[in-house]
Amino acid sequence: MGISLTRDLLGKTNGAVAASLVAVACFLVGIAVTAHVGQLVRNELVSQHKREVIANLSEAHARLEGELSRTVAYGFGLRSVVSQVSGAPFDMEDYREISIDLIEENPSIRSIGLAPNNILRAVYPFEPNQAAIGLNYRMNTAQWPAIRKAMLTREVVIAGPLELVQGGRALVIRIPVFPATFPGQPTKDRPYWGVVTLVLDEAGLMESAGIRESVGGLRMALLNKNAVNNQSAVIFGSASIENLDFVSLPLHLPGGLDWELIAYPEIGWSNMGNKVWVTQLVGSFLSLIFAAMAFLLISEVYKVRSMALHDPLTGLANRRLLEDRMMQLAAMCERSGSGFEIFYVDLDAFKPINDSYGHSVGDRLLVEVGQRLQNQVRRTDTVARVGGDEFIVLTPGNMRGQERKSFLTRLSDHVSRVFEYSGARIDVKASIGTASYPGDAATVEDLLRVADGRMYAQKAKAKQNLQDPSRKGVVQAG
Repeated sequence: MGISLTRDLLGKTNGAVAASLVAVACFLVGIAVTAHVGQLVRNELVSQHKREVIANLSEAHARLEGELSRTVAYGFGLRSVVSQVSGAPFDMEDYREISIDLIEENPSIRSIGLAPNNILRAVYPFEPNQAAIGLNYRMNTAQWPAIRKAMLTREVVIAGPLELVQGGRALVIRIPVFPATFPGQPTKDRPYWGVVTLVLDEAGLMESAGIRESVGGLRMALLNKNAVNNQSAVIFGSASIENLDFVSLPLHLPGGLDWELIAYPEIGWSNMGNKVWVTQLVGSFLSLIFAAMAFLLISEVYKVRSMALHDPLTGLANRRLLEDRMMQLAAMCERSGSGFEIFYVDLDAFKPINDSYGHSVGDRLLVEVGQRLQNQVRRTDTVARVGGDEFIVLTPGNMRGQERKSFLTRLSDHVSRVFEYSGARIDVKASIGTASYPGDAATVEDLLRVADGRMYAQKAKAKQNLQDPSRKGVVQAG
């Protein structure tokens, strides 16, 4: 809310200096644009590298997904066997041979469990899992939620990875069994027999899928997106990759288990190449042209804006900008209750100055008065020129009586200092009228009229107090 930067540059410096400053600014803008475009090219190179890595990651993703699907298919085979003999009394020996075959054919399967009516009755291999025989899943708070979910959804549920009592970590696949009581019975109508459990060794699963911590210059890891609280999200690989700009592919498993396969190059993303150097060379050559075009556009926009909102002589806000800010403060007052003050400043006997010394001296005096007012206000205040020799100071927030009086006295004292220019000494006098919103008026228009009226009342009073009418505002040649 200060005097316009354009006035500081163009009013206090000659055109050559201003043009030089603009030229330097345009060159710097051009360099910045070139750097930005270069960064965009680098980003594109990184994106291209990421797409290549994602393509490699897709292969690993497909292998892992295929390995899990193949393992679940083994479980379905065992479920079929269970369904065929479910009507007979349960006998662990009925399932031993097929269970052993499944474990031998799939090294990632660590153990197989059968739990008719949710009570673990068989486990393969028997050693060292015999202690689990007789486990009632309904009474196990850690394992029951997954089994209950499998029962209710009638779908496969994968849980984990879990830390096993016998050591290591494993995924647990729960396959509910619903044998048909007669041929062609719909699945939704079949009774629940129990659950088949496949325990997958985590390391064996990754090995079978061909996933390693480092493959072809890539560091890889597997994250568990379901991890909560203080649980580690890293299932496999180095946790440090989480802190890097990795690429990823989601892996959604039955039962709502969400994994994420991530990768990061061991040497980082490649962001250099011939395209970068060409872009920088061409960009440097064209930067001045682009900067010049931007400068012309910004100059025209600024000129239009400045003409619309600022006084061309003093660089201060004009009446339009002042009233706009007053309207904003009035709207804020309705919400916050905090109003504002205005001080209407009118120079006494300004016309004789123009008549005696010319309009150029009068213009310089107006600029000086604007600067004097500007020097007495805060950055949040507004000083506006609203007429030939009329100024208004707008201060957000309401003042107390003594505070207003002190501010008014300070403005008057500084405006009324002698103005010296081209050998002339001019006694400057001003009349100031004040008004407070919303105390003195309910609208901006009424507030301006109140301040204007008080200013003219003070001007009339000052004229009556003059001992010598011939000293109306002016001038002693120095």
